[in-house]
Amino acid sequence: MNGYGFSLLIAFLTGLLSVAQGAINASIGRGQGQYVMIIGVSLIQILAASLLLRISGSPQQLTAWFHPGMIVSGLLGVGIMFGVSKATGTAGALPVFVTAVAGQIAASAAMDHWGLMGLPRSPFTLQKLGSVLVIAAGIYWLLKSQPN
Repeated sequence: MNGYGFSLLIAFLTGLLSVAQGAINASIGRGQGQYVMIIGVSLIQILAASLLLRISGSPQQLTAWFHPGMIVSGLLGVGIMFGVSKATGTAGALPVFVTAVAGQIAASAAMDHWGLMGLPRSPFTLQKLGSVLVIAAGIYWLLKSQPN
């Protein structure tokens, strides 16, 4: 499997994991509260990352690894974790993650079109517009079928 195909496989598996994480976080949030869930999950993430750094025997100092973008990314991660767990607990996994994918498609199209944040430029073409419209129609019909 080439690098591109492997990357898509990783993305698919990450999607499976994110649904499981969202459901688990929603359950924790209902029982313990959203803020306790975010702090607890974040602490586990820090411990896991620290363990990986320790195992890898990184020769660099931790301060050499720091990038200012980590602050923004970390805050975005908290927002994503809070939003997904809160919405999943109320609306269910399928509508939340389908709607989240719609947002990801919109942001991805813009980021690729303009090559934002160092991503390779990939202009938004009529073919991509057609694909996005087909996906949007599927999302619309799926959400319309929900019993809310």
